[in-house]
Amino acid sequence: MRLDRFVFQLARLGMPGALGALLLLAAVAGDLLVNAPLEETLATGQAAAASRTLLPLASERVQKPLAVPRERVEAALPRLFAAARHHGLVLDEGRYAETRVGDNRRMHIDLPINGPYSALRAFLAEVLNDDPALLLEHLELTREDIATTDLEAHLRFVLNLEAPR
Repeated sequence: MRLDRFVFQLARLGMPGALGALLLLAAVAGDLLVNAPLEETLATGQAAAASRTLLPLASERVQKPLAVPRERVEAALPRLFAAARHHGLVLDEGRYAETRVGDNRRMHIDLPINGPYSALRAFLAEVLNDDPALLLEHLELTREDIATTDLEAHLRFVLNLEAPR
């Protein structure tokens, strides 16, 4: 009996109404068959992009040694400069300061760097992976003109030092 009523209502709408109902059913079917798999693919891609971060996860950094002996500090700075040159970055004059809080000693390294974003990102990934005691405390990026690809970056690294014995 309900089918008879449905056919009657569809006949009342005429050909434009029947065509509209058919298009509505096609849209719902298309949403279920096409958009749902695309949304799953998009969610997978976003999850993969989120996993490829610039810095390692905090849990990974904790497992590595967090301080370097005082003797290795002199070798850490030339490695920073060599990595910057390797990636084609221009280093301006940096500032270095050692601070002491209780038994903890830290070397603060402020570096202004100029170069393209991709080179800057590769430089940061290299130096942070090579030296687990080196931490990126501050990153500031500026670009003078929207048409240029070069960035002016101000980086502040912190190098944790072992306490004197």
